Amino acid sequence: MKTGKGTLAFDRFEIPYRVYGDHPNVLICVSGALQTMAVWRAVTKKFSPHFTVIIFDMPGVGRSRIVSGSAHVTVEEQLAVVHALIQLAEPRGELTLAGSSWGTAIAAGYAAQHPGAVHQLVLSSFGMKPNAVMEGIIEHAQELYDSGNYAAGADLIVNMFGEQIGPTYKRQIESQFANLSEANADAFHQHCCNILELGHLQDVIDLSRIKARTLIVNGAEDRIIDLEDMWIAEKLIPDCKCLLVDGVGHFLHFERPEILDDYEAFMVSREPLTIA
Repeated sequence: MKTGKGTLAFDRFEIPYRVYGDHPNVLICVSGALQTMAVWRAVTKKFSPHFTVIIFDMPGVGRSRIVSGSAHVTVEEQLAVVHALIQLAEPRGELTLAGSSWGTAIAAGYAAQHPGAVHQLVLSSFGMKPNAVMEGIIEHAQELYDSGNYAAGADLIVNMFGEQIGPTYKRQIESQFANLSEANADAFHQHCCNILELGHLQDVIDLSRIKARTLIVNGAEDRIIDLEDMWIAEKLIPDCKCLLVDGVGHFLHFERPEILDDYEAFMVSREPLTIA
């Protein structure tokens, strides 16, 4: 397996990325809010024999840098970052986008903007709008931000929607928030504002324009996503299947690693799925 790393200087950002594998088909992974590229470690290991897998840190997250301008990274800028990485990758075969949590909005938005470019789309922990629980979490996060108590953000995440994740990932979350820089905290705060301002996804993204084979995977115990959202999206996206996993919350394969086998069945084997 070939590996590589680099930093993409794009617009007002510096975007660190990693490349795993050397395959004509390309898989680009789009992380959720404040998630670094490290969350895709298991994905890179499993799928690098079948794809050139590219992971990266969004502006304001991890080792990325906002070189100039506001800490507010707009949805349009996030879409442009994904486009720049795709141009960098120059896929020789099919392009697959995999999004997690907030990353599903960016991945779906890109697939709708560029329907001829994306062949497969995997949306993990996908929602159409912030529900009441999410709005409450964002309100609490605002209070922590205002007080400068960034470290308490880890407890907020774990207690509100991460109780089922294992101790290793919990420690990673705690470490990330304990070491959160002021710049990263500002970017995360602005991201929370993005979520509320975006409103309903269908108001800003025409999901019916997506031509990619699409799989939506949600956990039945996910508290921050209204489960009916995935069924709404299934009707809007022309070639879409939904998989609802019992006993799992927002963090999916971190809670149940074998969920990656379902991704493999869809992305690699292209087997029919048993739809819940």
